[in-house]
Amino acid sequence: MKLLSKCLASVIAVSALFAAAPAAANDAYPNRPIRLIVPYNAGGSTDMVARRLAELSEPILGQTIIVENRGGAGATLSSKAMVGAKPDGYTLGVILSPTLRMPHIADVGYDPLKDFTYIVALAGYTVGAAVLADSPFKTFSDLVEYAKANPEKITYGTASVGSFSNVMMEETASRHGIKWRHIPFKGESEVIPAVVGGFLDVYAGSTTVLPMVNSGKMRMLVTWGAKRAPQFPDTPTLEEVDGTPPIFAPMGIIGPKGMDPAVVKKLHDVFKQVADTQAFKDALFQFGMQENYMNTEDYAKYAGEQFALEGEIVKKLGLAENKK
Repeated sequence: MKLLSKCLASVIAVSALFAAAPAAANDAYPNRPIRLIVPYNAGGSTDMVARRLAELSEPILGQTIIVENRGGAGATLSSKAMVGAKPDGYTLGVILSPTLRMPHIADVGYDPLKDFTYIVALAGYTVGAAVLADSPFKTFSDLVEYAKANPEKITYGTASVGSFSNVMMEETASRHGIKWRHIPFKGESEVIPAVVGGFLDVYAGSTTVLPMVNSGKMRMLVTWGAKRAPQFPDTPTLEEVDGTPPIFAPMGIIGPKGMDPAVVKKLHDVFKQVADTQAFKDALFQFGMQENYMNTEDYAKYAGEQFALEGEIVKKLGLAENKK
């Protein structure tokens, strides 16, 4: 009996040791630099907010967060990078609304319902349309009226096909029975010079354009949020202009599928802690974003629901005509 008791005690002790091992490994996370992939080129609002998030998170995590820019492919390269990546918490991606929209438009190489671990949503974009300060279009209604009389003469640029701005411009065109030409770029920071240089009529995107507006070189015609943006208090929303319901565009953080829940929680808690700081809130305001927090569970639920809705929007606007 004594021998049996000793054997049982040994088994229990070994089991406890193995049960504690994952927790110990998670406690050690992170023990090397983390990659945070941004789906736009450097210099835009997404990039700048991501870099501020990384900067403020590093002292808490005790590790460097390396921001890696991958522009192009409809702002889906950060999402595609999750496929096949180790789910160890060292490869993360910033995702935006195109992540949930582009699979309905093109063969992007990932399934947003199966290939990701949703960690946290942190912000939302102030998005709208802007023109040069000396443009003949003083209001968004002016732009629409000209487009009605001159089909496909108006050109507008966005960061990518299937971007939030692309969808909103085409939604407006559909609503008013007009046609204008979309010119996609690899990032918003590339669209602005094209407008300034006279190659485009309209910038459609986030407040990457804010410095140009503040300097008096460009003028915001409309924003697409539920209320007027604090950065543009005199600019009406599209809902004010023609009754178009607002659509929100969140910015969140994902990882590969199969991440350890303890690592997910640690990342969520750190990023939420940063999101609550005044320094991060100031960065959101500076780069034209708004607070939009969703925890891990709510973010995953939102992604599933929004993915289905995006399919309906894409079908309605005919954006998937070239998908095989």
